[in-house]
Amino acid sequence: MRFVIRGKIKPYVRMTQRGKWVSEQAQEYLASQHAIRLQLRHQMAANGWEMLPARTPLDVRMVFTVPNRLHCADLDNQVKALADSAQGIVFKNDLWIDAITAERRKGPDYLTVLEVKTVAEAMRELA
Repeated sequence: MRFVIRGKIKPYVRMTQRGKWVSEQAQEYLASQHAIRLQLRHQMAANGWEMLPARTPLDVRMVFTVPNRLHCADLDNQVKALADSAQGIVFKNDLWIDAITAERRKGPDYLTVLEVKTVAEAMRELA
């Protein structure tokens, strides 16, 4: 499955139960999560895809394209934000991600590509 997410992805932010209601950063993160989920749901429905079965080992690739500066957010927090967004829509639990490839590129606008395969599919492609 290949998804294209448009718009800026707010990197993962730690928050307390109270903090998610009072912290501006937490509010921005939650709004970003909502926007990503909407795009993922739309693309799942448009392609007739169903959520991958539970307990399926996954191979995930993420490419974040950003305008201006490349190093304005931690890549690992962007990866966590995207994986958390996809959980429950694309796959049941991100615990089953066994391989992650992530990179950042400079481009004209914010655009993220998410590719999700089963480990078995990824191994077949290598053979």
